[in-house]
Amino acid sequence: MLRGKLGKKAMAICLAASSVLLIACGGSTAQESGTPDSSAKGTEVASEEAGTNFEGKTIEIATYLSGDTLSAYKQVIADFESETGVKVTLDEYGDDYESTMKTRMASNDLPDIFETHGWSLIRYKEYLTDLSGEAWASELNNAALGVIKDSDDKLYALMTTGSCLGTAVNMNVCNAACDKIKAAGYTPVANYFTSAGALANANGSWLSYEGEQFNDNEAMLNGTWDWQNFGVILDYLQTWFDNGYLYEDCGTIKQADVIERCAQNECAFVVGIGASFQTAVVAQNPEVKMAMIPICASKEGGARFCGIGEGASFGIWKDTDEMEVCKAFLNYVSQNADGINAAAGEISTLPCETTKSYGMQLMEEMESHYPDVFYDNLWDRKYMPSGMWSVFQVAAGMFCEDQSDESKAEVIEYLKENYTDLYEAAQE
Repeated sequence: MLRGKLGKKAMAICLAASSVLLIACGGSTAQESGTPDSSAKGTEVASEEAGTNFEGKTIEIATYLSGDTLSAYKQVIADFESETGVKVTLDEYGDDYESTMKTRMASNDLPDIFETHGWSLIRYKEYLTDLSGEAWASELNNAALGVIKDSDDKLYALMTTGSCLGTAVNMNVCNAACDKIKAAGYTPVANYFTSAGALANANGSWLSYEGEQFNDNEAMLNGTWDWQNFGVILDYLQTWFDNGYLYEDCGTIKQADVIERCAQNECAFVVGIGASFQTAVVAQNPEVKMAMIPICASKEGGARFCGIGEGASFGIWKDTDEMEVCKAFLNYVSQNADGINAAAGEISTLPCETTKSYGMQLMEEMESHYPDVFYDNLWDRKYMPSGMWSVFQVAAGMFCEDQSDESKAEVIEYLKENYTDLYEAAQE
């Protein structure tokens, strides 16, 4: 059970990690990366295995995808069925995906193929097939491997798209530093506290990586973390409030509001956001020049990283009766993922795109300026027990309303208590 009061606003706490931008990046930004190319065409190359006749075979696939991405996925499935004779039963679990899959894991009755959505190593791997020997495995880029490659080099999912959480930069209004941007009449940092995901995973650059101020990884993972080092992040975040670097309504604005303001050249940075945000900005105003930079280190020699989340990622149940068919399907997806990638609006982790997405353009441009950037799983998935997402939301509202020393102490205690409860519950 979550402790403490409920807040109306979300994610203020995790904004603290965005301060790495000012400390380590200064005025350094990547150059413009162009605008989305709407002429992308899906590849029609079918794999040798997918061309095999599997007439009469049936497989079950579970998905949490929605909207245009789901429509694109359905088209790939339909094409696979047409070419192979396989009948695919698609389970669309939507918002019930997590609870449904946990129930099916408990009974060891899983779909032949299911989406791992960020948990291929952390939650699902004991139920999945090692796919490191598949032809497409060697094609995955570093962004994907940083998340789905196990310590023994095994892979349990085909990752076709991913979210790359870095720092979105509006080049039209970006001068050297936040004070100059504010003095010029713009809002330096356009982060919003109503989103559960925009900044939660930026904390890791301060607390979890070699060369940083703290390296609390072991304590986070074994349930003994006391959260006291989190106070440094809150102290720095307070200066953002004090200096007026944030929108006055940052506790209530939504992502759609920030997209619109960025498209109108009102703000400079959004930290801990994926390429789909920038794609949406440029879609509203093609004249806006956007770039991506890492979530930078908090000090010299620290870690510059991007948090990567599995997007459309598919694994095979290790006990499936149709292993050959399932592997043929994943191989087919690996060569026909253009439509899925385009609809997702994020980055592709396979080289099958006939035209590079806007997100890939941004990421490759970033890597040319920051060759030392590294990719890791989203911080909360890797280091926090399940259930901390909503805890961060409540704590964010607490801090957004009051940045006093007393409030910071209450926030840390609230986080610690719920972290301890959830960790202990996970061990039962």
